[in-house]
Amino acid sequence: MRLEYDVVIVGSGAGGGTMADRLIPLAKKGAKIAILETGPYYPHEYFTQREVEMLSLLRNNGAWPTVNGSITIAAGEAVGGSTLMYTGVTFKANDNIIREWNVPDLTPEDLRPRFTKLWKELNVIEPKSDMINDNNKLFKKGCDKLGWEVEKIHLNLKNCKQEGFCNIGCATGGKQGILEVQLPKAIKAGIELIPNFTVNRVSDSTVYGTIKKTPPDTKPGKLPPGDVEIKAKRIVLAAGSPGSPAILMRSGFNNKFPALGRYITLHPALTVYGIYPKPVNGFRGFPKTYYTARFSETHDHFIETAFYYPFVSTKHLGLWGTDLRDTMKKYNQFMCMIILNHDKAKRENMVVLDKQNNPHIKYELSPESIESLCHAQAQAARIMFAAGCEKALMPCADKPIFSQEDVPDDKLEEFIKPSNYLSIKVPIASAHPQGGCRMGYSINDSITDSYGKVHGYPWLYVADASLFPQSSHVNPYLTVMALADRIAENLIKTSSSWI
Repeated sequence: MRLEYDVVIVGSGAGGGTMADRLIPLAKKGAKIAILETGPYYPHEYFTQREVEMLSLLRNNGAWPTVNGSITIAAGEAVGGSTLMYTGVTFKANDNIIREWNVPDLTPEDLRPRFTKLWKELNVIEPKSDMINDNNKLFKKGCDKLGWEVEKIHLNLKNCKQEGFCNIGCATGGKQGILEVQLPKAIKAGIELIPNFTVNRVSDSTVYGTIKKTPPDTKPGKLPPGDVEIKAKRIVLAAGSPGSPAILMRSGFNNKFPALGRYITLHPALTVYGIYPKPVNGFRGFPKTYYTARFSETHDHFIETAFYYPFVSTKHLGLWGTDLRDTMKKYNQFMCMIILNHDKAKRENMVVLDKQNNPHIKYELSPESIESLCHAQAQAARIMFAAGCEKALMPCADKPIFSQEDVPDDKLEEFIKPSNYLSIKVPIASAHPQGGCRMGYSINDSITDSYGKVHGYPWLYVADASLFPQSSHVNPYLTVMALADRIAENLIKTSSSWI
């Protein structure tokens, strides 16, 4: 089957969904635009809030390992992308981070009004007191007792029912992600959504791919299964990291761009737990409302509140046998938080293709990241004990389950140390892959300019987190949207020359 469009957007997550929304003015003028999504189109009734069933929303059921198996990556594979299974946590990238990226023409002053506009469109709020559940109250109690500053996490919510299952699909539509905000507007404006579409490669203004059969209980597209060629005046890759780099690599662009697929960052994360003497019931109320950036500048990490379901918690704990069994019996008493490391972009951390041309991430956790994660575990233990927990569970501790009596407070950094880090055994995870199609000046160290245009290819753009030259240090989705807004604005400005 051969088709023709003016614009094809590959991916329907934070980047692709925003691109589609921002290109509505072109659609209203008659431009033919399509969004291609490799995953299915799930209706709200699909989100059953049953953990094991909902793992299908994620690539590899949420346990997609790096090449060496040391980190598992959670990445959405559905219409709406990873905005289907994030918690609505909304951060603006810090001005200093944008300056450190050192991308020509990309400034904090350019992004600031875009953040403000998106903030309003996504209904970003500061959580009110009735949203703060027991787990979050314990976090604040512990930090207050230690004298550490705590900030509220801003959230993109509207009519939230506080059911606590944000990470496995919002059944009520309260989370204002791509599925709720941008895509309905784009579809109403005549932009076509084609789900279940795997893009194999791009070449000469053409997308080559395959439409798969529609899975049961999901919304079908208008096109039948089969191989497809789509000619387009502009192709925008918004398949995420590593999706967009992989498409370019399959298309032979790695022979032209030495940095393609490289400089991947992941925000390596650990979810850590304490055992409180009474039920906490973290599944009630909203999961995440507080964080501390106290150690962001000095030790490269954030500590945020969190809640996770029983199955994935067994993985996060890093325990085995009777320790795991006995600990999970106290699941309702868990105090939970997540540690996010600000990792540095390194050339050797990259996207690679297997024999079937499927992407994988080759990533080595640096000594600096391990040091940061160990420091964060010590601080998390302090928060837990200050909040009244009887036990803390830290995978890099001399004794992974310990009480306050087991180690003096001033010895925690010696008790939880890098020498206890064992690859694969310590359950490092990531939900924020970034890089691989970095913005920059030239083909020697970047793939696109500051408007996402691939160097030397006026018909080809990138609009997702793979553009980041370094990590954003914060949850990246809003920065992805702001960049997509900027790229779409430029496409519209130049449209008279190519439509």
